[in-house]
Amino acid sequence: MFTGNAKDGTVSLSDAETFEPIKSIDTYPDQNKEDKLEDSLDHSTPKLLNTFLRENYLEHANVSPDGRTLYASRGHVGDILAIDIETGEKLWETDPVTLRTDHQVISDNGDYLYTSDLTSNQIIKIDADTGTIVGKVSIRNFPHGNHLHQIPSLGNEKMLINGSLGNMVYPDSNWDPLPHQLSFVDPESMQTVRTVDFENGVRPFAITEDGQKIYVQISYFHGFHEYDTKKDRITRTRYLPKTNHVPERERDFPVQSAHHGIGLSGDGKYIYVAGTTSWYAAIIRRADFELVETIPVGKYPYWVQTTPDGDHAFVPVRGENEISVINYANAEEVARIPASGGPHVIESETVPEEVL
Repeated sequence: MFTGNAKDGTVSLSDAETFEPIKSIDTYPDQNKEDKLEDSLDHSTPKLLNTFLRENYLEHANVSPDGRTLYASRGHVGDILAIDIETGEKLWETDPVTLRTDHQVISDNGDYLYTSDLTSNQIIKIDADTGTIVGKVSIRNFPHGNHLHQIPSLGNEKMLINGSLGNMVYPDSNWDPLPHQLSFVDPESMQTVRTVDFENGVRPFAITEDGQKIYVQISYFHGFHEYDTKKDRITRTRYLPKTNHVPERERDFPVQSAHHGIGLSGDGKYIYVAGTTSWYAAIIRRADFELVETIPVGKYPYWVQTTPDGDHAFVPVRGENEISVINYANAEEVARIPASGGPHVIESETVPEEVL
């Protein structure tokens, strides 16, 4: 399990079975090794943006299918790096013209990365071997999370699915003129084939294995929607309880998120939600949408990633600098793993032992 740490730009590796920490990878291996102007930009740009926004030296980290290369979207630096996991050395760097690179996803064969270029309103397609940008698609507005998944109603090939944030400038949800939607994109041609509008910014979303349902979190909303990809409409909505940790004003929500993190158990029976402002993890039975349990985990749980065996959820708890490990079937926390500053997005991959 690879946990990206937004505040210090590192990635914490943990064993997905024993929950033991393994090592840390620095996604700034080029620090003080490039020319002075490049070094200055890499350090001054995030520091300037961090003054007004949350600290973000690392937005997302993905791993190649052979477990040897880490791809880092470095948030407020606005670039993407490839790093050799064994040596920690930089393999390539790509600098799109943007103030913020966001979430990304890697193709199953490891040939391409698809990275949200937030402030340019596009997703860029990157050759994973060379870092060359080979395609782009416009997304409205402020592209955020990305998934690759087959959607039967849209054909036999996998779709690139993106959720857009809409307004990220105004402090609350009272007025938001910008589009916020799911976009379904052909990852080969980089052409959009379907968009679905939502009432506010699209946050994390989880897709069933058969591609029939998508569970979508929305800015400021304490709960989530079920979107049916065949019927092309929202079929169910689950509201979740608030606790006394929730700020009175929406403008005090961390990055406009009431909840930020959603996943499915390996057998598809349970939905797991990171109740960010309520400081809990919630488990919902998918069949009847009943709330099974809320588990207190500490300040600002922020993501959900199911372990490869499908039995546990890894949840970074940003305010505690820890990862909570929850067992789906028993609805209980079974482990705590120390992380670095601001644990954020988690991905999983098999890594050869010699690389570690």
